[in-house]
Amino acid sequence: MYFGKTYYIIVTFFLCCASSFSQDEFSSSYVDVKSYQLYEAKDWDALILLTDSALEKGIDYYYLRMRIGIALYEQKKYLIAKNHFEKAIEFNSFEDLPKEYLFYCYFFTDHFEESRTLARTFSPDLKKKLYKNWRAVDLFSGEGGTKMTTSSEVPNAQYFQASLGHFIANRVYVYHAYTYYHQGTMQDWLWTINQHQYFIKASMPLKNDWNLAVSFHGIGRILQTYAISYNSYPKPYDPMSTSNFVESFSLRKSVGKFDYTIGSTVLWLDSLYQFQHDMSATYYPFANKKLALGGVFYVHTKNRYSQLNFAIVPYVSFKPSSKISFYASYLYNQGNNIAEWNGLLVNNSPDLTTGRLTLNATVRLTEDWDLSATYQYEMKQSIYTSDYTFNSIFIGLKFKL
Repeated sequence: MYFGKTYYIIVTFFLCCASSFSQDEFSSSYVDVKSYQLYEAKDWDALILLTDSALEKGIDYYYLRMRIGIALYEQKKYLIAKNHFEKAIEFNSFEDLPKEYLFYCYFFTDHFEESRTLARTFSPDLKKKLYKNWRAVDLFSGEGGTKMTTSSEVPNAQYFQASLGHFIANRVYVYHAYTYYHQGTMQDWLWTINQHQYFIKASMPLKNDWNLAVSFHGIGRILQTYAISYNSYPKPYDPMSTSNFVESFSLRKSVGKFDYTIGSTVLWLDSLYQFQHDMSATYYPFANKKLALGGVFYVHTKNRYSQLNFAIVPYVSFKPSSKISFYASYLYNQGNNIAEWNGLLVNNSPDLTTGRLTLNATVRLTEDWDLSATYQYEMKQSIYTSDYTFNSIFIGLKFKL
């Protein structure tokens, strides 16, 4: 242990001294020989230090990018390693090795659209190795649960969602989701809601680590309201059927350990016409998906921009192993309800959600099956009754092809 620490101190000191040498003394030939020795010895830390110094001095070529890329990859720093493999491909687009490493950097950081697009440039041999078993449809999932209210005047709700994801030409990823939402009965409540929803989102990678996503969400709702009487059976009014629409787009940019996203959403919900703009940032401290810290900031307004309202959703995700992951977020909101996740999550209740805590755990059962459980504590500000909360539990199952 003592020898190892001493060794790294010596290497660090040497590299610091080397940085003060002239360009001739810290030459390309020296860097090539020394970096290859460190690569052969799998001394990743020293190799990264040497290569960083060389790149700062303008020494840059294919094998140097490959060596530092592999060193970072072996340390599971995929988000940084991918930049070096991309540069190596610029130097030599005919080699399979940087494309294979880059493919896995995308794959291990959930940039699946980018990995599929890259695969279109594979040689026949690399396609046979990595690409031959891919299908157009890559997942099916289902999720259901209940929202339990703390108010005697507001009914519980039931929720179910089925979704499917597939690729078009191995470039555009399309996600479909059907949702059924039911709340209330014909007795004792202020209303009964039956709601059918269809959501579709298409996303595709652009150049320079940009990703574009557009979505549409159609919502058909039947609302039955009741006149509450304490002396007789509640009297129902005629049911009201409405069609609601949500349209959204977003642009995501990946830069090192960060993802930045901007987006806009338009909502037609009953008589409400709402504009919404958002921006988010996610930071990956370890340059992989093990830990992510981020937040989304929303600006939204109804009908006109005369009054702006704000919402914020900080979140954290943690993946202690390849088989389990955790996610937590908290929504703080004012003014009107908002749509989240490119319009996938829509709350068109007349009651305002002022806050919502979300906790999720996902477990990989097998190579193909994931099981998830989600708990939400939702705070509602009511128009017709006293304020109340929802305690919600959802169970999901995902099959990945």
